[in-house]
Amino acid sequence: MKKFLILFIISASIGLCSCGKSNEEKAQDLAAEYLKGVLYHFDSYEPLETHVDSSFVSLANDKEAIEQTLDMIKFANSLEKTVREKELAETTMDIYEPDNYSSNYSIGKYNRAKEERDRLQNRLEKAKENIQNRFERIKARQAELKVDDFNGWKIYHKFKSLNGAKTIDLFGEYILFCDKEFNNIEFAYSKEEYEAISKMMEAIASSNDATEFA
Repeated sequence: MKKFLILFIISASIGLCSCGKSNEEKAQDLAAEYLKGVLYHFDSYEPLETHVDSSFVSLANDKEAIEQTLDMIKFANSLEKTVREKELAETTMDIYEPDNYSSNYSIGKYNRAKEERDRLQNRLEKAKENIQNRFERIKARQAELKVDDFNGWKIYHKFKSLNGAKTIDLFGEYILFCDKEFNNIEFAYSKEEYEAISKMMEAIASSNDATEFA
């Protein structure tokens, strides 16, 4: 009788365990809940693929470092655009550089281009300051992290859903990070965006000079 009772308890425990959701199923549920606030028409959402990997402390999955890196990418893109605009202004200055035969029109063009060049130069300097600031914050965060400690789960999720006009299916891929118990999505990015973040972080982690990014 005692053996039968033990076997019954073991069987019941196994049965309960088998009824529980797998990590992939929990991850898919969390991803779906997150995407409710992202997709145009969530009612058309269809999950296609979900993978779960253990997440360990690193720059690449630290929310604070990621936010600083996103800022740094934004400022770097702004810097690149401003450099091009400044070069155009300087080209205009070269074309209309005043001489003894300059008309009021050409002098006006030169002066406006010079003002634009000076304005863009100030913007360049500000962008470089911002990049330096974010770089220093990321490096400080890198020094603080207890790298390789388990800190939750990294989820890859692929899905499809209708576009805003409900005319075609859009396919999406997201990288999401959740807590150890699969209770909440802590942060998430499109796969493309996260790959850009990771690439920038790798460069920052191995660098000691912010001017490489300015």
